[in-house]
Amino acid sequence: MDFLPPPELALSISYEARAQAVALYCDAIVRMHWGERLINKIFGRAMQSHAAGRIVVQHYRWKEEGAERPTLALLQRHASRGTRTLASFVAVLRLTGMVAAEADPGDRRVRYLVPQERLIAGLRAWIAHHLRCCEALGLLGAGHADRLADDAAFFSAFVSRAGTILDQVALHRGRFGGWSWFDERDGGGRVAMLLLRDHFKANPVAGSPPAAFPLRARELAEGLGLSHSHVRGMLKEATEAGHLAHDAGRAQLRLTPRFLDEATSWLLHFLSWFADAAHAARRAG
Repeated sequence: MDFLPPPELALSISYEARAQAVALYCDAIVRMHWGERLINKIFGRAMQSHAAGRIVVQHYRWKEEGAERPTLALLQRHASRGTRTLASFVAVLRLTGMVAAEADPGDRRVRYLVPQERLIAGLRAWIAHHLRCCEALGLLGAGHADRLADDAAFFSAFVSRAGTILDQVALHRGRFGGWSWFDERDGGGRVAMLLLRDHFKANPVAGSPPAAFPLRARELAEGLGLSHSHVRGMLKEATEAGHLAHDAGRAQLRLTPRFLDEATSWLLHFLSWFADAAHAARRAG
């Protein structure tokens, strides 16, 4: 058996192995966005990333099983909030060549959203990072991430089943404390990943109390295409909310135990949903 939902299996591995896996995962995701000002602007909030993901998922579901093709109306039905901004977001995706619009031959008022290779390739790389972390944590057997890149049928099967990941994210929205706090802010999810990465790099082995790491607000802002004041304000508010501890004199941060538990819980649950989709895709193939 190569899969058991968290925390039972993932938390059974050593702290050191888990710290390395989480640090590598966060680093890989952040590297996809580092210096990519346009990408960070387009996908600055979770709602935008999930809407783009829904377009691709629904497109592959239509190709595989004849499901409803993606449209703006479909995205708005799945969105619990921010429906008014979806039209503007879709317009940006079209303007940047990530999505094309195709008129329904029977009703020219209906426009299907067709994901283009730029969006699909980015999603493939993003999913692969998640599957590699699943493998490192023991949530998946080895080889799933490589197969995603080499096997078009497996990629199609995975993506057409990945709607369950988006559904679980929506179902659990706001339930992971400090992680949810960051994820609701512009660029906050990526800032939180950088904090997790730096924490585990500074704390590769278990210890008490955990070591602090340098505060690099300006570097974070420049790398993620955010304003310096926005990042500093976010970190200040996070400290006031009890997610971080800030040593202003030494310009260092620590993650509070509560935030670390909440962020780790989010990550293990999130990755378990990827593992579920990978197993379903493998059974289909």
